[in-house]
Amino acid sequence: MRLSLRIVRRAARILRFIGYFAVQLVQANLVVVREILTPGSGLCPAIVRIPLQARTDHEIVWMVLCVGLTPGTLPLAIDRSAPALYVHGMHARDLADFSRRLAALEGRLLSAMRPAATTREPVGPAGPTADTDRG
Repeated sequence: MRLSLRIVRRAARILRFIGYFAVQLVQANLVVVREILTPGSGLCPAIVRIPLQARTDHEIVWMVLCVGLTPGTLPLAIDRSAPALYVHGMHARDLADFSRRLAALEGRLLSAMRPAATTREPVGPAGPTADTDRG
């Protein structure tokens, strides 16, 4: 039995996402461990609005789950009218970088989830929006 090229490519995209997410998860855990060992050294909490490229409930749920699994981030709300996710970040000193990292996560997630024909469009917002709140 021969696997089709389409199945092999999709499996490769899924494995790439799993590897990427695993690295991000370990890095976030190390940041949290450093914060525990040296209290007050790097906390810079903020709430950021991230425009979503995800369109289906399935894609949005997976994005929320991935953000929620990452230490130091917490999904707060979803705006369904213009798909956006409000995220609280404990280490969001640079809002543009924080937004870019979340957009990269979404882009890789959608690349793994969507069929190859629909992943050619640009994925991820162009940058952060003005809707931020430092707390």
